[in-house]
Amino acid sequence: MPAMSMSFQVRRTGRRSKNISVRVHHDGTVRVGAPTWASLKEIRRVVQMHAEWIAERVAEAKAVAPRYDEGALQFFLGKRHPIAFESPEGRDSVSFNGRRFAVATNDRKADHVRDLMRVWYRSRATEVLKERVEQCVDLPWLKGTPSWRLRRMRSQWGSCTATGDVTLNTQLVKAPLDLIDYVIVHEFAHLKHHDHGPGFERLMDRHMPDWRTRRRDLNTLGPAILVD
Repeated sequence: MPAMSMSFQVRRTGRRSKNISVRVHHDGTVRVGAPTWASLKEIRRVVQMHAEWIAERVAEAKAVAPRYDEGALQFFLGKRHPIAFESPEGRDSVSFNGRRFAVATNDRKADHVRDLMRVWYRSRATEVLKERVEQCVDLPWLKGTPSWRLRRMRSQWGSCTATGDVTLNTQLVKAPLDLIDYVIVHEFAHLKHHDHGPGFERLMDRHMPDWRTRRRDLNTLGPAILVD
């Protein structure tokens, strides 16, 4: 795959950065981190150097990319269910009956169906994660319900800022409930310990003894549910 024909995004990393980095995301997009002093010619040279590795990673990503045709399987709370198309009675929509996703639309193009699924997932994530957060607010180091929000993220399950704002990935609603709970407790633990040092680990050990197993299971599942 020649570098000139390879699509990639460039993110400038500042003057102090010393290296040009290349990363292939779960959805197959190629992102290059480059210092402000690096020329486009130099960036292309680095991409060309890694062209074979990039092509392999992109192919792997495409191999597990979700489909949106009739019968294609989509995750919800750790299980996969098929898509079934229906004629819409009003606006295009998605519903779920516990066994399948009913996609009501006459436009079956993959991008359109994907967008409909994204709307449905965000709606369900709002409900499910709110419920799971409420079950975690009795953690002894918390004082009430922490500030949190939802956002669809490409490579993170969640984040916690230095000021205590927690963000959870809408894609979590595709994972089993015990793994959703792990991410919530993990991010809430950062309200007390902002790093992953011994204090953080002791806190997790005390309140979720099997957190390492849950983390491993989530990372194993990750490539299948982070992409949409």
